[in-house]
Formats: sequence, structure tokens, C-alpha cells
Amino acid sequence: MLPKPTDDLVKEMCEEFDRDSWTKIGEESLRQLREQFPRNTETSHVLIKTLVLNKLYSTRIDDVDVLPLARHIAGLGIDLLLDEGSLDAVRLIYECPELKKMYYSFATKFCSWHNPTAYPIYDHYVDVCLWSYKQQDGFADFHRQDLGYYDKLVPVLSAFCKHYDLKSLSHRDLDKFLWLSGYRILSATVPQSVESAPAP
Repeated sequence: MLPKPTDDLVKEMCEEFDRDSWTKIGEESLRQLREQFPRNTETSHVLIKTLVLNKLYSTRIDDVDVLPLARHIAGLGIDLLLDEGSLDAVRLIYECPELKKMYYSFATKFCSWHNPTAYPIYDHYVDVCLWSYKQQDGFADFHRQDLGYYDKLVPVLSAFCKHYDLKSLSHRDLDKFLWLSGYRILSATVPQSVESAPAP
């Protein structure tokens, strides 16, 4: 049985996430980099951010795809959309015509990194957590593959919060809870440290 998500449980898990030395230094490094390069119009700046985000968040971008993806993002003129919190920004990033792969998880994390109040993240641990709670509690009606579409993922997350009466959560709080919960579900243990897992 998965524990019922409550405001107190989410707060407790967020505090655990924030105390971990690996996630703490990763979050701080990304914050400093975002402050140094807040805009996304220069390919060199986007390339640095893409490399670091790919490494720290384990978004699994193939080495040969990093530069084309950075060029693509720099050419989108995407900063206004990120500032507005437009969901279109995620799709525009992962729909890179130069690449055969669509880096959906990276796109959600890139957007969230720039505007965490507007963009929840998607990754494998989030997927596992949401699907596990759906199977246990039926908190919403969706198919698992729906989570791979951002315009469907966001309503699922809203339904999750509504079902469990999580009133005061930010997207970032929910990210941390879902990620850590999904990690635990997969490992079937309560880890002392999350250093071995990719940060959300």
C-alpha cells in the first residue's frame, strides 16, 4: 500500500529531498547557472545549460544531439513563452526537426528550470508514481501513455492534487514528492541517500 499523499507527507518528503547533499548542490548549481544565463537566444549559453541539465537531471540526450538541440532552442525565441508559462514551450523544444528523438523529459525540465511555478516536470519516476497511485486509488481516468503528452500530464497532476486535497503545493513541491516516491517505488526500499538517482 502506498501512503496517502497529504500536505504533511509532501512537506516531509520535500524537506528530505532538500537536505540530501547531492540534490542540494545540484539545485544550487542550476540556480546559479540560470542567474548567469537567464535568456535563451545565444546558442553558446543554451548549450552550457543543456549540457549541465542533461548531466545533473539525467535527461539522456545523446551526445551528438546536444548541440543541434541547443541551436534549436536558441532559434525558437522561447523566452516570452517561458515567462508566460505557456505549455507550448515544452512541445516546441522537443519537436526539433534536426533530431530523430524527441527529448520530452528534457523539455519539461528545461521549462521548469526557467519557470518552476508554471511547469511541472515529467520523468520516469514521476510516471511510475502517478501510475502506481492511479492503480491503487483511481484518482483520475487516464491511460499510462497519456503522461507522455504534456497537455494531458498537467490535468492529471491537477486531478492528483484535487483527489488528495493537496491545496498548498507548488509545482516544485509536487515534483519532489512524485520523484522521490517514484524512486522508492522502483527501488522498493527507503534510501538513505538519493545520490545514485538522477535529480528531477
